[in-house]
Amino acid sequence: MLPALIRKAVEDAGFDLILGEDAEWTRVGVSGVEGHAWVVPVGKGALLALGPGVAASEFRTVTWTDVPLPPGAVLAARFRTPAELYDALRRVRVLLNQAPPLPERRLEERLREISSTEAEAVVRQRVGQDLFREMLMEYWDGRCAVTGLAVPELLRASHAKPWKDATDAERLDVYNGFLLAVHLDALFDRGLLTFADDGTAIPSPLLTPDVLATLGFPNGVPKLRRVAEGHRPYLAYHREHVWRRG
Repeated sequence: MLPALIRKAVEDAGFDLILGEDAEWTRVGVSGVEGHAWVVPVGKGALLALGPGVAASEFRTVTWTDVPLPPGAVLAARFRTPAELYDALRRVRVLLNQAPPLPERRLEERLREISSTEAEAVVRQRVGQDLFREMLMEYWDGRCAVTGLAVPELLRASHAKPWKDATDAERLDVYNGFLLAVHLDALFDRGLLTFADDGTAIPSPLLTPDVLATLGFPNGVPKLRRVAEGHRPYLAYHREHVWRRG
């Protein structure tokens, strides 16, 4: 029987199945997922034993344990507190849930759900977005519209009026968006950052000063390097329909 705090750590990490006892170890699992782990209380914390297939490099393993490893286990790691055990088990659950062939099965399931019409639309969108990126790369001379970063692999074509809401003409309008560094693209795309008509950056109130500093903007996000008249209607749309006010 696991102590209450250890059991809570196990359950909070997503291990909802108690699969049995192997000597002093409790075998735990996740519904719908193959594989399991073992836990045994030690002091105020616990030992976690894992079988083959769960990345040993994730944890600092111990070379000996207070109790013998359970049958099928190949390594054990020691955690001093229930909180440390929770963090480890959460990672183990993710690894078990992503172990082959589960990702391949999920991909096949999702592909089966896509009709030929939807598949055609997906391909059309990908080709269109690739073309839009090429156009923005030319327009912005291969540099981020805010920072000037000139590493193509770190630049994204970010629509101001999203693809799903735009007409075919708007989707390929070079003024409907900006070439942005990846972190700025993520912020702009999710409405956490927008721009005034003069290019001044307007972070969402959801981004605290600490978050902006962590993103590399302790003094606020810089302005767009330039704004053309053609950008302004799209910026207005972005501020009204995409930007998150809190």
